[in-house]
Amino acid sequence: MTDRLTRIRAAMAEAGLDALMVAAPHEENLGGDTRYYVAGFTGSAGVILITPERAIFAADFRYAEQASNECVRRGFEVFRSEGKHTVWLPRLFGEAGLSGKRLGLTTRDMTYAGFLSIQDALAEMAERDRPQVVPAPPIVEALRAQKDGQELAIIQRAIDIADAAFDTLEADLSPELTEVQVAGLFRRNVKFAGADDTSFDTIVAAGPHGAMPHAQPRSEPIGEGRPIVIDMGARYRHYCSDLTRTVVLGKPDTKFAEIYEVVFEAQRAAIQSIEVGMTGAQADAFARDYITARGRGEQFGHGLGHGIGLQVHEAPQVGATAENVLQEGMVFTIEPGIYIPGWGGVRIEDIVILENGKPRVLSHASKTTPQEFEQ
Repeated sequence: MTDRLTRIRAAMAEAGLDALMVAAPHEENLGGDTRYYVAGFTGSAGVILITPERAIFAADFRYAEQASNECVRRGFEVFRSEGKHTVWLPRLFGEAGLSGKRLGLTTRDMTYAGFLSIQDALAEMAERDRPQVVPAPPIVEALRAQKDGQELAIIQRAIDIADAAFDTLEADLSPELTEVQVAGLFRRNVKFAGADDTSFDTIVAAGPHGAMPHAQPRSEPIGEGRPIVIDMGARYRHYCSDLTRTVVLGKPDTKFAEIYEVVFEAQRAAIQSIEVGMTGAQADAFARDYITARGRGEQFGHGLGHGIGLQVHEAPQVGATAENVLQEGMVFTIEPGIYIPGWGGVRIEDIVILENGKPRVLSHASKTTPQEFEQ
């Protein structure tokens, strides 16, 4: 964590910031992933202030002891945010020596109402004592995009749990199970395997329902002979995994075999071709161009993938308009899909890490090959 503070401070200096503020007063449950990444704090509220010399975690009565237990060993001092924010926030700025200094706000981690609460506090300060508040560039998000060894080990465990949970689920599938029941079985499996919970609400979409990429499970049987899209993940020690498989109970029709083969090969083309230094759009094109060449381009309407870590969706983005550059240590999904209203969908998703310039696949759940569906 102290290494993270060093890197944050270096990025602050590069951005011309004298201080960085994470979250805002009274922002419950917003910015929690950033607070955990920067300070190791697992509570639901608190404000982080970082300067070149100090790292301060401002916590109210509810969380002061917890912050002392979790954040001090990571290089933070705890500031008691008692009373109205228009009183304690000016005091915090004053003690941190921010008079006339450039204070960057991580706007991703605060609402407009939170920003206004900071403005209210500044209005209570003498003009000469106020910091100059500016939007901060995505300093923390950029650091989070490249995982360190400890993060990777935890993510790999989350992936392994989801992989095993799916393999168990696949063996237990039967046509009379409803989509809701299948989602419930997966959640049971990940918890029994040691996960904190699923990393998001599991998607189970059979037949025409699968034409919606983010369909919600229904109380209808999954049936036989039609595609069943299952998008799932596990959360372990705050980190997430994300996995999608498309399965069929019984014998699929020839249309499914054709579409599944296109998606399978599009994913393989992307995994084989992506390299460090490409933009997310260039990476996306490997799968998109393949699907388009096979006559299904208009049926692939979402990005190829997204970063994963403390959140299911974080940097980097891998999509047709993504300008971010892919770098060593980035962990992201590769998940092409084809969706046809009235028929259904096919999506295949795995997680990769960029390592030695190329993707290395981290997920190893059972994945049927096109040849197996043709048998």
